[in-house]
Amino acid sequence: MKLQSPLQAVIGLTAILMTTACAPSPADQMATSIAMGVAVVRTRTAEAAKLTPTVTLTRTPHPPIATPTKTATPSKGPIKPPVVVNPAPCWWGPGNAYYLESNIEAGQQVQLVGVGSVPGWYIIINPYFYQRCWIQAVNLSVDPNMDMSQFPMMTPMIPHPTPYSTPKP
Repeated sequence: MKLQSPLQAVIGLTAILMTTACAPSPADQMATSIAMGVAVVRTRTAEAAKLTPTVTLTRTPHPPIATPTKTATPSKGPIKPPVVVNPAPCWWGPGNAYYLESNIEAGQQVQLVGVGSVPGWYIIINPYFYQRCWIQAVNLSVDPNMDMSQFPMMTPMIPHPTPYSTPKP
């Protein structure tokens, strides 16, 4: 009898440990629920992208339009990229109400990406940090043959207060 009692106790403890070890914790249950929710959202997003409305095109006859023929204009050579002509600050927006991105050295070629909605400003790709910044037009030499209509007009964001300003009561 004495051998059966400790053996039964060991078997009972083993059974209890095994059942509690296999039960998922609340954190596991939460993670599983989140993963299942993400899978549902991804599936719905993928299905939504596949749905396209059917459009029926109708043909309306128009009278013929005379198209002007282009005359070849003599090429003046390749268009040169814009060049910074003076050491110039490049801002997050037009002027010192915005954060200073960096100073660009004279002679540095830059990539023009937009024309500012504020007159006298261009938006370029900063040659040092490779992100957009605003530079004054007087500090930039742009090839006169460059078609400026290809660039979008960009509006600056509202300036952030400088980190050193104190709030007014």
